[in-house]
Amino acid sequence: MSLRKKKNEIQRLINAFEHEADKFHDLTFSVFYITDKGATENRIFKSPNHTIMLWQYYGKIDRKNGAESLVNDLMSSDLQWGVRGSKLSAFAVVEGESCNLFCRMAKRAGCLFNKKEASTLQSRIVSDIQQAEQDGIFIPAAAVNSNEMAIWLNYLLYHTSKSNPGKEKQRRIEPDPFSLSLLALEALLDNPSIEKADKSMSKIDQINFKVAMSFPGEHRKYVSKIADHLRNKLGKDQVFYDFDYQSQLARPNLDTVLQKIYRDNSDLVVVFLCKEYVEKEWCGLEWRAVRDIIKAKENDRIMFIRFDDSQVDGVFSIDGYIDANRFTEEKIAEFILERVQLVSQ
Repeated sequence: MSLRKKKNEIQRLINAFEHEADKFHDLTFSVFYITDKGATENRIFKSPNHTIMLWQYYGKIDRKNGAESLVNDLMSSDLQWGVRGSKLSAFAVVEGESCNLFCRMAKRAGCLFNKKEASTLQSRIVSDIQQAEQDGIFIPAAAVNSNEMAIWLNYLLYHTSKSNPGKEKQRRIEPDPFSLSLLALEALLDNPSIEKADKSMSKIDQINFKVAMSFPGEHRKYVSKIADHLRNKLGKDQVFYDFDYQSQLARPNLDTVLQKIYRDNSDLVVVFLCKEYVEKEWCGLEWRAVRDIIKAKENDRIMFIRFDDSQVDGVFSIDGYIDANRFTEEKIAEFILERVQLVSQ
C-alpha cells in the first residue's frame, strides 16, 4: 500500500510525535561515518543511546576473483555493524533519556513506506556512489539497512536535504528527532510521495546559470513554482535551484561550491528576503557572495524579492525590491525573465 493510502496513519503519527515534541525532550540525532581506516572523528556518546547502521559502501569487487574476499568479510562480520572492510559506512545515533521511546515510535513510522518507497530512501546515497565508481571492470558493492528505524531515519535525512540542502551532511541534525519527525510527517501528509531530487547530470562547476535563487526553506513551495516557470522559459541547466542538483551538492566543502555558483557562475542572483533568511546559516553564506557582488558594483546582477519587512544587514530603505505578497509566482517569474534579458544584453 502506497503512502497516499495511509493518510490516517500519518495523522495518528503526527498526533503522537506532536505530543512528545511539546515536552522538549533532551534528545539528539546525529550521523557519523566510519571508513576502512576507522572513524572519521572522535565521538563520545551520551548514555543512554541507540546506534544503527544506515548504509555501507563496501568498495569495488573484482569480477573474477573478488567474491572470495567479500565472502570472507561477511563470515567474519558482526552484521549489526555491517560488513567488515567496507570503504565507507554511515551510522545514526540517537542520544538522550527518551531514546528508547523515540526508537519505538520511529520503527512504527518506518512501517509507513512500502518496499519501493523504502528502497528509494535507502539507496539515495549509495546509488550515487556506485554510479560514480562504475568503470566496467569492477563491481561497486553497497548495502542498506532494511530495519524500520533505519528507514525512518533515512527519511528524516531525506526530508532535511529537501528543506535545508546541505544540512543533512552536518554531524548533528536539527531540530530534536521528535520535532524533526513531526515536521517530516506534516510534509508527508501534504505530499505523500518520495521523489528523486536530482534532476541534472551536468557537472555543476561547469555550468554558467542565467539565474540563481537564494532563499530559506520556509518559502520553498513558493520559490519552487517560480523555478518551474523559469525552467520552462530558459531551458535545462539555466536556473540554479538546489533540488535539481541534489546529489552534486552532497559533498565536502559545500560552502565554497555555493559561493562560486552565486558569486561567479550566475548572471542574475535573485534573493528572497525575509525574517527566516536572516536566521539561516546557509542563507548567510550565500548572502556573503551577494554582498561581494554589490561591493564590485555589479548591481545589475542582484534582484531582491521580499516576503516581509525584516531588517537584513546590508539592505537599506533605498534599495528596490518586488513585494512577493502582491504578485503570483508566475508574475514574479516574468519579472525575473525581464531582468535576465537585460543582464544578457
